[in-house]
Formats: sequence, C-alpha cells, structure tokens
Amino acid sequence: MCLFPAWSAMMSTTILPTPTPSTTTVEAPPGDMVELRRLLEAERLRRRDLELRNVILESFVRSSASSGLEKLFAPLRWLRHVVSPRGAGTEHLIPWQELEEVEDVPPGPGAMWQATGTDPQFVLPMVLPAGWVRIELHLSGQSRGRTELYIDTGDGFHAGECLERFCWSELLRDELFVRLPRPVRAIRLDPVDCEGTFRVEKFTVKPVPGPQALGQAFVRKFRLLSAYRCLGRTLGRGFGMLLRGRFSDVFNKIFKGLPDSRRMDADGDASRAAYAAWRRQRELTDADRARLRDEARAMVNPPLISILMPVYNTPEIYLKRAIESVLRQTYPYWELCIADDASRAKHVEKMLAKYAAADSRIKLVRRAKNGGISAASNSALEIARGEFIALLDHDDEIAEHALSSVARAIVAHPQADMFYSDEDKLEMDDRHGDPFFKPDWAPDYFLTCMYTCHLGVYRTSMARQLGAFRSEFDTAQDYDLALRIIAQIQNEERAKNGSGSGESQRIRHIPDVLYHWRKLPGSTATDHTAKPKAALTAIRAAQSYLERVHRPGVIEQGPSPGLQRVRYQILGEPKVSIVIPSAGRSTTIRGQATTFIGHCVRSIREKSTWKNYEILVVDNNDMSPGLQKELDDLGVVRVSFTAPFNLSAKMNLGAIKADGDFLLLLNDDIEVISPDWIERMLEHAQWP
Repeated sequence: MCLFPAWSAMMSTTILPTPTPSTTTVEAPPGDMVELRRLLEAERLRRRDLELRNVILESFVRSSASSGLEKLFAPLRWLRHVVSPRGAGTEHLIPWQELEEVEDVPPGPGAMWQATGTDPQFVLPMVLPAGWVRIELHLSGQSRGRTELYIDTGDGFHAGECLERFCWSELLRDELFVRLPRPVRAIRLDPVDCEGTFRVEKFTVKPVPGPQALGQAFVRKFRLLSAYRCLGRTLGRGFGMLLRGRFSDVFNKIFKGLPDSRRMDADGDASRAAYAAWRRQRELTDADRARLRDEARAMVNPPLISILMPVYNTPEIYLKRAIESVLRQTYPYWELCIADDASRAKHVEKMLAKYAAADSRIKLVRRAKNGGISAASNSALEIARGEFIALLDHDDEIAEHALSSVARAIVAHPQADMFYSDEDKLEMDDRHGDPFFKPDWAPDYFLTCMYTCHLGVYRTSMARQLGAFRSEFDTAQDYDLALRIIAQIQNEERAKNGSGSGESQRIRHIPDVLYHWRKLPGSTATDHTAKPKAALTAIRAAQSYLERVHRPGVIEQGPSPGLQRVRYQILGEPKVSIVIPSAGRSTTIRGQATTFIGHCVRSIREKSTWKNYEILVVDNNDMSPGLQKELDDLGVVRVSFTAPFNLSAKMNLGAIKADGDFLLLLNDDIEVISPDWIERMLEHAQWP
C-alpha cells in the first residue's frame, strides 16, 4: 500500500528564484526615480486639495446671494454647520465631480441628480472631533449601486480612509453609528458607481457623545434579545465575561446592537456583489414555476416530504417567514410538521393555529412541557408520514424550489438515504450573503465539521430505526443524527461488500442554494463562538460515530470553534520506506547554499517524530563526493539508477529496494514542517 502525503497541508515547497533577464536599457538611478514619483504624487494631491477648497469656497459665495439681513447672515449660517457639533444635513452637500442636478423632475424628497460618470462625488465640509457620529442616508435610484463614505482627517480623501461601503438596489434607507478614529475636516459621499439618475433624499451627520452611543446600543440590544427570548442567557454570558476581565469584548458585543451599515472590505464588497448577481441570474420566472409544478404532477410516485420544524418563542415576523417559505414551494407533495415546545409567547399558538386551519398540509402538535430541540423534533417526527424528513429551523427559510430539487434527487437516486444542499445566510434586513457551496460527499471532511448542515434530508424509516434525535446531544442534534445514519450506511456496506470506507452513493449532494440560514443574536449563523457548548457536543457526537464504526481514535478540539481534529489510533509500529528520486541539484535556501536532497533529508531527520522509517534516495550515480558523504552521515540508503531518465522507473526501483510496510513517495524539493506528518498519513493508510 502506498502513502501519498497531502503536500499542501504538511509540507512547504522550496522554489528556485527566477533569474533576472539582462537588459541594455539605460535607466535613471533608482533613488532619483523614487523621488520623482514622490514629488509627482505630492503635486497631484496638492492640486486635488486646491480643487476641493475652490469648490467649498464657491458654495460659500453662493450662500451669500440673498438680500437684506438674510444676505448679511447667510454666510454665518453656512459656516455654522462646519464648526458646530450639532451636525449637518442634505442642504450642505456640495457636488464635486461627475454630477449634474436634474431640472423639471416630478416632485419628491430631495434633489434629483445625474451621475455623468462612474465616480460621482459629493463633499460635506464639516469639522468633527474623534468619537461617535450618527449618519442617516436615504437614496433612491433606477438601478443597483454601490455607495461609499470617505473621511478627510488632514491628508485628503483616499482608500485608507473609506468609512463605509455598501450595496443597494433601487432604494436605500440606512442609519448607522460610526466611531471616528481621528478628527475629521470633511466627508465625501460617493452615491453610486455607475451612470444614471438618483435622488439624495436624506443625508445627515450628527456627533453623538460616547455615553449616548453606549446607551443607544444597550437599549437596542436589550429590545432585540428580549424579542428573541434569549436575554437571560446572553446576560449570563456577559456577566461571566466581565468576571473574567474581558471588558473590551463585552463593550464590542453591546455596540453590535447599534444599527450598522453593510460594513465590509473591498473583497467582501466584491464577493457580496458577485453573489447578488449570481442570485439574480437564478431567480425563478413564472414559466420556471409552471414547469416545476408540471414536473411534480408528472412524477409516477412523487415522494411525500415531511418538514420537521420545532418551534419555541419564535419572533412573529420570523415564524411567519419560515412558514410562508414552505407555502411558496413549487413542489406540492409536502407536509409541515410543527411541534410547539410549550412556547410562552402568546402569538405563537395563535399564529400556528391560523396557518393549520388554512392548509391541511400543516400539522401541529403542542408539547405540554418544554423539552428542548431534540424532544420537540421527535414530537414532530411522530406525526410525519413522509418517506423523507427535511429539517427546517423556526426562524430560517427555504428557497421556493427547494422541495422540487429534493424530490428530483430522490427520484433520480432511489437508493439514497441522505441528501444535503448548499446554503446561504439571511441578514436581519433579509439581505442574502455568505453562500456555502459545498463539496460532494466527503466523509473525512464531515468528521471534522458538520458541513452538510442545511438543507438536510433523511430517510424517515432510518431516522426512526436509529432512535431519531437524542436530547443529550442538544445543540448538535442534527450532526449526531447524520453521523448515526452515516455509520449505519457504512456498517451495512461493510457487511455486504467487505468495505465501508464511507464514500457511499447513498449520500447525495444537491448543488444549489436551497436553504437560507438567518443570522440572529446568539446564533452560530452569526458567530461560531456564540454557543461554546455546541462545539463540545459535536465532539461527543463524532466520538460516538467512531465507536459505532469500530474505528479506534480520539476527536479533539480543532483550530477554531466548529472544527474538530481526528486522531486515529495507529496499529502497531509499521515501518515506512520514504523513497526520494533526486538529481542532487544545488540551491539556496534562506540565504544558505545547499542541495534540494540534503535540505529535504535533514528536515525529515530533524523534525519527524515517527521513528520506524528508512530513507531511500534514488540518484543517477553522479552526486558529488561531498553530497554523498552528507547523505551517508544522515543514514540514507542510496540506490543507483543507470537507465535513461524515467521518474516512474526511478520510483519503482526504490520501491523494490525498500523493506518497509508502507511506501511514502516524496520529491526532493520538499521540506517537512509538521513533526507528526508520518503519523497523520499512517492513520489513514491503515484504514481499508
């Protein structure tokens, strides 16, 4: 059996420096060129600053165009907003570039503007101290746009002082609190990034004292957590953090209660825009909906899909959206099995009864006592009649065509017991982002994290046979159920075929975003660290899986929350033969002259913790005496290859000379960086 190491995870490759081509071009001394570029850039910035000052001065002069006392005091009123801490508004915006005011337009809030280029800009001259400011921005337009806010702290406007960046479509209503790191002398508003017309209906900037900002954040956070019935446990975690001295973390979490813009860096902005474009290209048309309904009616035996939804004190708006997302399905053969886990919120029972009365496919069961998510899910499962169950959280949504895609996959793969789809996240304002496009079934990956997650669909009979959801695994109950189903599949395949590696055709990936996971306070959709217990429960579930498939090993906490590290037990002390073909080439690594093969072998000897191995170097019998001595001193077995160059033949010759239980084939330009690299590969190589 051959070991093929995961090079990228365990080793780094040394790359030869690219030689610089010779040239006869005469250039100025590098120092002079750098100084010239610096002077040109300084002159450009100076001219830019003068242009801005000129625009501001012209606006000041225009403000004096009245008559009488109004003319006398107009400049003072204009200047007041510049130095006053009371803030400034839309009327103080100065069009700077690529902007023309549109005349003779229908009445409406704010002025209508024409962007004549792709970088229109307004300037708001305003002196602001460092600290919190509240910004309100209302824009409307005919197409999508990207808006950016910049501040000038003395060095002009530049990318490093981009305050906010966010995307919008047709209408933008935004309120945000921003902490200015330094005093500001002007603000620049780039309303759109394309040609077209738009309105600036409202733009206000107002300083906010720090205590007031903290109070606003606390009140908003309190209301949000109260509405979602998670105030008590959140306060408990907060007090615990204070007792541990994590004051800055507590303040950061409180300030997250303030209205925040779509804050992102340039890469995040581009990713969000790209995903928005991807979604627009896949929006269902009426013709698509009709086609999907016809497809469902044409199925000979359309599968009934039971959607399990445990409910507990769900905010009214999110519960409604979750149920409505099921009612919108283009696939009609479903039932929504809702288990109310003794909710105390009065609207829950009333709303559920209303929906159940309106559609017979909605089935309700109300638990007399709150039992947790596993108990509630089992109550929903008890009333399910479908061949498959799909899991939907009470504040999430599924795509309109989700069940159509699931039914199509079930019909195409009747032997499958588990299906999963891609997913994305829903912000509090219903914006879609953070798409997770998943791989096809990857058992080793799944053991390190619950990557299949939503939408998860499982064969009903198998879920019941395995005991359904287990309350002792609450917070990771879906992962536990999926792991038990996977273990059952592997054990059945091993009994039938003699092999159960986990690469089963009974687990199918549906490559489409069918599930929208809402980001709410205290949810792992928002923060993987929000539920530390979930990570520990997932480790227990994965450990239970290893026991079910009779594979000795230990599950450990991974490099970050939500990830596990799997350590399989190595049976015995097998000998590993490391075969390295080499031509003995010289190189320079970290400023030291050496050879590829010498550096490679030294890294193996110095860093490897596995002791039972041998190194065989297959060369062309042309190494220098010094290199031969170095390899001999390192305990290398040299194998001479005298035939014409053929890498495969060199490897085969080394394999013939090796006497280990496992072969490890290695290039000579590899450097070991992980001490347990041999052990990690043996863990997998020993498993049939």
